[in-house]
Amino acid sequence: MVVFSLLLIGAIAAAAASFYIIRIKRKLARDIARRKQSEQREQTRNRVLEMLAHGASLATILEAIVLGVEQERPDMLCSIMLLDSEGRHLLNGAAPSLPDFYNDTIEGFGIGIGAASFGTTAFTGQRVIVEDVQTHPYWSPYKDLTSKAELGACWSEPIRSASGKMLGIFSIYHRQPHRPTVEEIRLIEQTANLAEIALGRSHADRALKESGKLLSDILENVTSYIYTKDTEGRYLFANRLLRERFDAPMEEIAGYDDYKFFDADTAANMRKDDLRVLQNGETLQAEETIPNMLTGVTQVFLTVKIPLRHEDGTIYALCGISTDITERKDIEEHMQHMAQYDALTHLPNRALFEDRLQQAIASAQRNKARLALMFIDLDKFKPVNDTYGHGVGDLLLKDVALRIQDCLRDSDTAARIGGDEFVILLPAIESQKDASKVGEKILDALNLPFALAGHTLEISGSIGVAVFPEHGKDEKLLVKSADIAMYHAKKNGRNNVKMHQKGLQAISE
Repeated sequence: MVVFSLLLIGAIAAAAASFYIIRIKRKLARDIARRKQSEQREQTRNRVLEMLAHGASLATILEAIVLGVEQERPDMLCSIMLLDSEGRHLLNGAAPSLPDFYNDTIEGFGIGIGAASFGTTAFTGQRVIVEDVQTHPYWSPYKDLTSKAELGACWSEPIRSASGKMLGIFSIYHRQPHRPTVEEIRLIEQTANLAEIALGRSHADRALKESGKLLSDILENVTSYIYTKDTEGRYLFANRLLRERFDAPMEEIAGYDDYKFFDADTAANMRKDDLRVLQNGETLQAEETIPNMLTGVTQVFLTVKIPLRHEDGTIYALCGISTDITERKDIEEHMQHMAQYDALTHLPNRALFEDRLQQAIASAQRNKARLALMFIDLDKFKPVNDTYGHGVGDLLLKDVALRIQDCLRDSDTAARIGGDEFVILLPAIESQKDASKVGEKILDALNLPFALAGHTLEISGSIGVAVFPEHGKDEKLLVKSADIAMYHAKKNGRNNVKMHQKGLQAISE
């Protein structure tokens, strides 16, 4: 009996030992399998990251992700679908092991609750686990399709960007109905995260390319000359407009400085400004007058130059933007001319003359010098307009202006202040006689016949003269004195010069 008991105990012990050995072997087998799966998953991840680093296409990377999972778990068929730009439909990204007819059918699949596993996930942003596609309501419209494709289960996981934006769906299929284990849930999550890295990188690359193209389109089509130069003043980039100005392709511009494209003086001035930007970090804005060596035409540019810096603040180049403002400057000068000059005779108008008179009086006061002011009113001008018309009258005024200017020095100013009235400024005279001589010279010139439009016309002028400081120590008094003298010249028979003198009173014409 004792022996039997010992044998029974030995048998039980042996059985127990065998059972534990089997369990240990199974556990070791599972651990080995998990380790192999983990190693396989890590290899897939490293391979995908390497492909990303080397700029592989998105399609190639997504297929590598899917095949990596399928190699780790041969019982799985995997798919990555991408959300279209409108966020309404799913497009095939990678599904190499699914039948072509199946992939063709679900291409452009609309998203929504009940739109299979992947369409529902895309709409809700939540994981959808369908253990049996033949019995689940999300798949009821597609039973024939899944039966033909021999699919039994489908689990779908959202692929989101770091900001939470939906990018696509990662799905795992099984041939038979299947419930995921905790490890399989971890697998689907990790794979979706890896796909997010690939899609995020692809979106970033696409956005970078699009922004680069946008920038290139702007630079190439903007109506300004845009360029960059290195610290030695050599061109690194020139946009289309500047290449056309230089009449050279980029390869004949890059590496050369301004001395190749401009005259020596212009290039030297440009280099001087460039150094202020490159060495001092200044931002410059200035007008540049630059001759075009190809056409010989001189143009005016509004140029802005800014320093370009590394992250540590050191300057490595400059960027210049030059806008052709030649036409604008011409318009501005024309407008300024119109604001200061008489449109008919092109003599200074009243506003410009008053400014010059003020400056001349200020100068004479400082230097204790004399100046003279003359008022000229044409005699017998109204009958010309009445008889021959205003067209001939205008021609006469133009010729009068020319004759008056011929009697003056370059430093003197003649102006038309309205109708047939002119004023003269002699900013420097020695005596009143000097002013009178000029007045007589102008009278002689006006007394000569005018041949205009087939007519011979004769006129004269009445001239009043006032001298600073004798006849007025400021602009107002001097103008009043000259005006009074001119009216006395008219009263005394016209066609004469009258110097202002003490006792002359204002009279009406």
